[in-house]
Amino acid sequence: MLTNAAIVVSLLTAVSAHQNFHQFWVNDVSPGYQVSIRMPPSNSPVTDLTSNDLACNVNGNVVPSGVTTTAANEGDTIKVQWDSSSHPGPITHFLYGPVNDATMATGVGSWIKIDEFDSENGTWANEIMMAQDMTYSFKLPTGLTSGEYLLRSEMLALHGSQTIGGAQFYMGCAQLKITGTGSAGSCTPEIQIPGTYKPEDPNIYIPNVYNGFDISSYTAPGGAVAVCGGSGSAPVASSAASIAVSTATVIPVPASSAVASASVEPIITSADSVTIPTSLPTSVAP
Repeated sequence: MLTNAAIVVSLLTAVSAHQNFHQFWVNDVSPGYQVSIRMPPSNSPVTDLTSNDLACNVNGNVVPSGVTTTAANEGDTIKVQWDSSSHPGPITHFLYGPVNDATMATGVGSWIKIDEFDSENGTWANEIMMAQDMTYSFKLPTGLTSGEYLLRSEMLALHGSQTIGGAQFYMGCAQLKITGTGSAGSCTPEIQIPGTYKPEDPNIYIPNVYNGFDISSYTAPGGAVAVCGGSGSAPVASSAASIAVSTATVIPVPASSAVASASVEPIITSADSVTIPTSLPTSVAP
């Protein structure tokens, strides 16, 4: 029987492994810590696959969002940073749009998967991210239609996936204004969030996850990575460039890490946009 102390330690460990998406970079330049991201009220997971919270987390579908929108181009490198978590599982990315105004997009409905990273050489994606300051980089597809989008970053924790309903979904949505060369409907296939994920899907419910499960055989939920007339879905090394922020001007303040920089606040000005020079420093691993 577990002692009270053991139970407390177990609960604290579980809570500490919860996580949120806190910051992103476009070509190695960030708009700021928790800027252009719809932040949830807590770091708890979403486990109800029929809930609208599955799209952009709790309160993520409330509009107007009150969140700024950051500019990017098709083919740009996006780097995301999450809280550290020992829970095994993949990281995937999706786009919702294009829409005229990302602040008014609920995120409930049709999405395309633009990137997926499950594992490498028998090591889960989350473990690889832990070795690089909980960051992960990928490219936006080419062939996107110009417009505003929600970028959904999802980490799926599979430590409880041996039971139905035990998998834990963590997600956050950033707002992007993407300049592209594609036409409407050029990216396929589309999926529905909520709707596509089912509790008994073999990549969500894994009865033998701790008993002979072959990590290399795993593919994350959400179907195939979409094709948009030219795709850039593979993980990449970042390169310097510059970005602009729309809706409100945000002058980014470099952060040393997603956790350590929580007290750093961006400076908001009254201008409509700003170009951020490439000489600004980016995140440094703790």
